[in-house]
Amino acid sequence: MTTSVTKIEPIVYVVDDDPQACRAVAELVHAFGYQVRIFESPTEFLSSIDDTRPGCVILAVRPPDIDGMEVHQRLLQRGAALPVIILTAFASTPFTVRSLRNGAITVLDKPFRDDELWGYLQEGLQRSEQEHRRNLHLSSLECRLRKLALQDRSVLKLMLDGLKNRSIAKRLEVSLRTVENRRRRIFQVMHADSVAQLTRMVVEYEHNLMPSSGKQESWL
Repeated sequence: MTTSVTKIEPIVYVVDDDPQACRAVAELVHAFGYQVRIFESPTEFLSSIDDTRPGCVILAVRPPDIDGMEVHQRLLQRGAALPVIILTAFASTPFTVRSLRNGAITVLDKPFRDDELWGYLQEGLQRSEQEHRRNLHLSSLECRLRKLALQDRSVLKLMLDGLKNRSIAKRLEVSLRTVENRRRRIFQVMHADSVAQLTRMVVEYEHNLMPSSGKQESWL
């Protein structure tokens, strides 16, 4: 079963209390071909971000009401899959190290080169889109697994252990026809064509992995 997946355009958030600097960065990002939303208030930004879409945050370090480090920390706490690029005119080694350890892509000194921002922005958006696709994939697998009855899951577990239908029937003390019917339902619900594909799905779900290469369109 193959379905088409509509690509969701990412959003680049520019957060800077300096209106002129904010507009300049936003115009540059727009020239790169990305959708941009600008915020001079980090509080407004935190209340307006769309966690369901991929994106990236370009964050000035010292907004007026909340420190940039705190903004980054709040993004981490809410689990937003939005990589952060920090812009600053006063970077220090401890600040840079702390920011990178917290997961920032980079800390760019002002003024920065356009090609520097372009490179890091591409990296951030690629990372966000991968995380977004992984979350969609895992959500889809969870939805399918929840549709399986407890008896179906018992059969699925034994299938993944390598048991054949007759062995499964004997282990569960049910008829061979019952196992065949449950097995058929498992393949239908999971949209799988083989035990190998079922195994891959379960492993990916249990370990929060990305879809196997070339397979995500069949499963989302």
